[in-house]
Amino acid sequence: MPDRRHRGHTLAEMLTVCAVLAVAAAVALPSAQPVAEFRADAAASEVTQALRFARQEAMRSGAYRMLRCDPGQNRLSVYIPNAAGAVATLLKHPLSKMDYTIDLAQAPAGSNIALTGCSFQFADSSSAATLAFDANGNPVRGTGDAATQIQPLRSGTILVGTGKVTRTVAVDLTGRVTTS
Repeated sequence: MPDRRHRGHTLAEMLTVCAVLAVAAAVALPSAQPVAEFRADAAASEVTQALRFARQEAMRSGAYRMLRCDPGQNRLSVYIPNAAGAVATLLKHPLSKMDYTIDLAQAPAGSNIALTGCSFQFADSSSAATLAFDANGNPVRGTGDAATQIQPLRSGTILVGTGKVTRTVAVDLTGRVTTS
């Protein structure tokens, strides 16, 4: 004759197991916020390095170097401009020797990072999504006719982030790059 005392588990036993698993999961799994902050910091660092590289290359070469910001493609490029300011040649990254293009959907920033805004305001009240550095490292417009190209930067910001975490990379009129 079968033993009928072992029909299943009691509700109290199942709730105890669920509580133990919930506590273990809360302790074992890291919060998503620090990961998002790390990714935003990594992306802001990459953008900052690209701006500084463009400026240093302009001073080293004695010729314009530009940074193009493309939020639609979620990427930045550092390049040598032609006479109109368009891409003539992409610069090579100093370490990887590949074209200096940052795709924010790829590591180290990660796939959740978005380039949410690029705004460079110039002395003539014009704006652009590109920024040039002249031979002295000064940030200028760099696109358009000769008079428009030499317009100095008034302010510039690039916004990167994921979810509620956003970082701002700012360029001031001297070419100094900061992250906040």
